[in-house]
Amino acid sequence: MKRYFWIALALCLSMSVVDASAQSFLDKLGKTVKKEVENRVAKEIEKEVKKEVKKGKKAIEKEEISEAGNKQESQEQLQSNSNQGKSSESAKERNLRILEERGEIVRPIIVENPPQNMAPATGKTNGHEWVDLGLPSGTRWATCNIDASQPHLAGGLYAWGEKATKTSYVPENSKTHGKDIDDFSGDATYDVATAKWGNGWRMPTKEEFDELVEYCSFPQYVKQNGRYGQLFTNQLNGRTIFLPATGYKEMGSKHEEANGCGLYWTSTPSEGAKKNGAHQYHFGAAMGEMGSGERSSGFAVRAVIDNDAMISTPHQGETNGHQWVDLGLPSGTKWATCNIGAKYSEEYGQTFAWSKITPTEKGCREWNDAQGKKMSDIGGNASYDAATALWGKGWRMPTEANFKELMEYCTWEYTTLGRVSGCKAISKINGNYIFFPIQFYQKIVDYWSSTPSSYQGNNESQTITIYSEMIKINSKKRGDDWPIRPVTK
Repeated sequence: MKRYFWIALALCLSMSVVDASAQSFLDKLGKTVKKEVENRVAKEIEKEVKKEVKKGKKAIEKEEISEAGNKQESQEQLQSNSNQGKSSESAKERNLRILEERGEIVRPIIVENPPQNMAPATGKTNGHEWVDLGLPSGTRWATCNIDASQPHLAGGLYAWGEKATKTSYVPENSKTHGKDIDDFSGDATYDVATAKWGNGWRMPTKEEFDELVEYCSFPQYVKQNGRYGQLFTNQLNGRTIFLPATGYKEMGSKHEEANGCGLYWTSTPSEGAKKNGAHQYHFGAAMGEMGSGERSSGFAVRAVIDNDAMISTPHQGETNGHQWVDLGLPSGTKWATCNIGAKYSEEYGQTFAWSKITPTEKGCREWNDAQGKKMSDIGGNASYDAATALWGKGWRMPTEANFKELMEYCTWEYTTLGRVSGCKAISKINGNYIFFPIQFYQKIVDYWSSTPSSYQGNNESQTITIYSEMIKINSKKRGDDWPIRPVTK
């Protein structure tokens, strides 16, 4: 009896959900989408019913197995499992827990799959936001269409290879119709994204749209802020972009399917189309695919930018041309957004031996004359402090006390910025953050403080060690090469 109840429930739920969804679509979408939905509704119902029936059967089997297992499991087995759970903590974990309870280390939160609400924007270039979807090419996709101020807005409709919208879209007024033109991505002569948003921004190629579809989960047809569109979700990092329905204009000025279908140009011309076509991506309620469109047609444009566009984290001010973040710390200390030798937060920058004001050359290590010498704190002394010497008065290396304050008043999150691993120190006071990058071949990194230590006969100085499992105060030999993150008041 229970088996038939599950099957009947699956049939009712599936048919009601699919019918209601289909009716909502048919009421709101254009004629092209209507036809597409009607053709697929029957198949979707059958597919969903089979899925729910299968789930019902599995639930019954699981319930029956569970009931049998409960009868056989003895009280002694339950007690044994409980004792095993208590002793499962490894020695390493136990030591880390004790150090954390003492306040000697901070263990960061590891973010492997950020939720969708961490999207959309992960960076900004020339005032326009983009998302790093973790694609193999490193291509980053804009959050909005050209001429749109928000992700759900359609923006302008452009003929292929043109940089201005117009009232009529016909072959006679097309600037590229019948011309032999190669892929123009990034060429401001034809690329509206480059022309309007500046260097770095460009129209996506056909291959980049293919990559988007391949490495994102099957696009969902959803409604955001009153407009339908496709939501692309990366399968690795969970980040998303939303392509709204845009409609199109062709053979005149009428705006067709404005709230049902999306049509987006690529920069790639079609093969064998007598110089009149170009590749475009289009979607309706149930599917999306590449196709070819007449160059004179008016379609939307979603811009992309290459992965060499680095990220600047939010900041509240700058000193001597270098940006800083106010974390609301009790001492009033402001932290730089990037390391010495770096322009962006995700860059590792230069490395230094302690008390040296010139960066260490790669592959070279010279004797440090501070080795074995009894020295006081070097913060602010331009003869020994690389931050003061290279960034000017007002900047200095952080002290050991500055690092301890950072540990106490920040939540540490092991994550990525752009495509670089590292740790975010997020203020518990105001939510602002700074990012400490870790080089790709390392899993751990130290940052110099200005504070000497008395270990090993004055041969070491204090650092902060950043690792996925812990953040702690440490000491390193003064001849070692580590980056520096300056501070200011």
